[in-house]
Amino acid sequence: MMNIKGEIRHEAFELSELDAISDMLIRDYGSCKVWLFEGMLGAGKTTLIQSICKKLGVEDDINSPTFSIVNEYRTKSGDKVYHMDLYRLKGPEAAQEIGLYELADSGYFCLIEWASAIRYRPPFPHIQIDIQHQKLTRRNLEVRKYEN
Repeated sequence: MMNIKGEIRHEAFELSELDAISDMLIRDYGSCKVWLFEGMLGAGKTTLIQSICKKLGVEDDINSPTFSIVNEYRTKSGDKVYHMDLYRLKGPEAAQEIGLYELADSGYFCLIEWASAIRYRPPFPHIQIDIQHQKLTRRNLEVRKYEN
């Protein structure tokens, strides 16, 4: 069973501070390569992931994988970054078919939206980022780090 390590971190930010939030997340949680993103539709999950990918050195266009389910990007240094949206998956069997478990265990950054749709929780250290829409340009962020 995974346990939360330390406190749950809460941050409130304006959308204009998105790059600073991405820097903080990479600096403080970059040792975990699997990040789960949760939040209502329109809360800003994909927008935050776009900023994180740019900070990681991705030069490709970063688009929502709502229909492709998995997008693979390359950084300037040649590393891979996987961006997934599990909202449309019907269960663990579908996750197996898209290679979720192998990708999450690849050692590359794996940024997963809607892991809760299939009740996916990695069996290794990871973080979960919950985004809540507070006002038109303001969001609340809650970060939990899970370890064995």
